[in-house]
Amino acid sequence: HSYVTKVIQLYDTMNVRFGVMLVGPTGGGKSECYRTLQGALTRLRQQVNHPDQNYQETHTFTFNPKCIKMGELYGEYNLLTNEWSDGLGS
Repeated sequence: HSYVTKVIQLYDTMNVRFGVMLVGPTGGGKSECYRTLQGALTRLRQQVNHPDQNYQETHTFTFNPKCIKMGELYGEYNLLTNEWSDGLGS
């Protein structure tokens, strides 16, 4: 697949999934792919003022998934207290 196809596939996947993990070999274009998509979405909103609300100013945050618990990311329910704690992504 061409590079443009990979960026489009990432965009399509991000529209139907809560989170996305890019995997592949070193130098395979993972970082450049999401940065290209981020820049395109941001430019469409800021410079072109595109009427489609799907094109928004976009910010990305990268973290090591080994340093955070699932509940901290998605949120979790405490059975003892009957309380919900929001996660980073909720």
